[in-house]
Amino acid sequence: MVYPINYKNIGTDTEFCPELHAMYREAIGYLQSFIWCRAVKDCFLYTNLGSVFCIFLFEIENTQSTNDNFLWVITGDIPPMYLDVHGCLTTRSAIKSYIALAKQWVENVKNGKSLTDCYPLNAAPTIELAKMLEKRIAFIEYTLMDNVDDLSWQIGK
Repeated sequence: MVYPINYKNIGTDTEFCPELHAMYREAIGYLQSFIWCRAVKDCFLYTNLGSVFCIFLFEIENTQSTNDNFLWVITGDIPPMYLDVHGCLTTRSAIKSYIALAKQWVENVKNGKSLTDCYPLNAAPTIELAKMLEKRIAFIEYTLMDNVDDLSWQIGK
């Protein structure tokens, strides 16, 4: 499969199809949990490892900023995270941002520090969850990163 692919074109023959649909539903629900996301207009799949790791690019109707209508959403067996395309132009830069933001959260939780300046991960700030996330981040950083295509965000496919 050549990425990116419009999510509307995902067929039942797509690798990890049931898991991919679950990740898509999770990503949609995550975005729609924010008051500024009035509607999801479109979705493009950039990376698909089923329930382990997916990268989507969503076009949304953003009530707070017309300049932020395109957002990466990373999901999988990790807390979901959205990242704007202005700061992350490619899939690898989105992954690097996820790693950096999640590492900060993990360190603050492990050291009993405030999470005020951390990305608001959708996870309970417990030592146990911080340690699990730390392991998953290490896997993403040292194993997965080199095996993910570095694709620039683009629309119209």
